[in-house]
Amino acid sequence: MPAFFIYLRNITYYLMFAAVVGMLAPAGKYKKFVSLVMGFILLSMMITPLARFGSELPITDWFHGLAHSESLNEDFESSYANWRNTYLRSAFEAQLTMQLTNLLSQNGFTVYDTSFTFPDDFSHLTGVHVTVSREETPQRVPFIRIQPVQIGEPEQAETCPTSAMAKNLISQFYNLPVQHIYVTVR
Repeated sequence: MPAFFIYLRNITYYLMFAAVVGMLAPAGKYKKFVSLVMGFILLSMMITPLARFGSELPITDWFHGLAHSESLNEDFESSYANWRNTYLRSAFEAQLTMQLTNLLSQNGFTVYDTSFTFPDDFSHLTGVHVTVSREETPQRVPFIRIQPVQIGEPEQAETCPTSAMAKNLISQFYNLPVQHIYVTVR
């Protein structure tokens, strides 16, 4: 056990002992005397190690349990770097998601899912994957609105005009080639 913790343990034990003696001491002038003696003993316990601090007990032994070794320090630095990169990645993705959602919602799209690809230094965006739908403004019909029925194969997402419009918006906003943008239409 490092010397510093032994020192703290001894002082703690002494304080508990002094509290018990203080409770058992008779009231009156003896109680003040006992309290004075116990205070002097505590003071000497606290000063004695400091007097021999430089001579027989090197400072490195005192704080051995508190200081990190090199391996712990390296582990801490790598853990901090991993945490920092994870935090920056999530913050960058949140910012990109908010930008993309605002851009597309201003142009009549509903965004369901987004994902982005970018390098580890967050210097530029390399790809966007987004799932959107576009609500057409319904025409006013007095009482009934009939949904059109689609017969045959649904439009492919890549040839769909909604997909092309979303790709163009994203491409212009983020200055990305259209080949790096993938849009799925619901």
